Amino acid sequence: MRKALLTATLLATGPLLATAQGQSYDLKLCNTVETTVIDSAGDTTILAGHSRGISDSNTPGGPFDRQTYECRSVLNASKTAVEFTGRCTFVDIDGHKVLGTFSGTPAGWTWKFLSGTGKYEGIEGGGTTKPLKQYPRLSAAVSAACSHATGTYTIKK
Repeated sequence: MRKALLTATLLATGPLLATAQGQSYDLKLCNTVETTVIDSAGDTTILAGHSRGISDSNTPGGPFDRQTYECRSVLNASKTAVEFTGRCTFVDIDGHKVLGTFSGTPAGWTWKFLSGTGKYEGIEGGGTTKPLKQYPRLSAAVSAACSHATGTYTIKK
């Protein structure tokens, strides 16, 4: 169960970003996540996740290529289900930021843009993310994985 919880936390942090109006994005997101148990009762455990990672566009020169991100998440895990929600900040090479939220399960999750700065000011939209693969664990609390994110966005001026 702990492995599923850590995988869910890690993969949940796979949000999305973009750089122009009315575009779609297609990203590979890779990150590490550290999870901490907050509390448990019966067969339910609540965990906090803190992840950091990078995004690369699957389209050469596409939206959100070469960005870094940091996310905070909360997971609810039981014998029958794992679900999570979180918030992320993405930063591009020029320091422009995008804030967003995600929620879902280890099988897949949704992303929604909340706001942005600079060229991302007025960003709206979102998409879906699916896990790609997990890498060897660094420790009991630290894992790594990659995911695939697709969606659309607009920039309202």
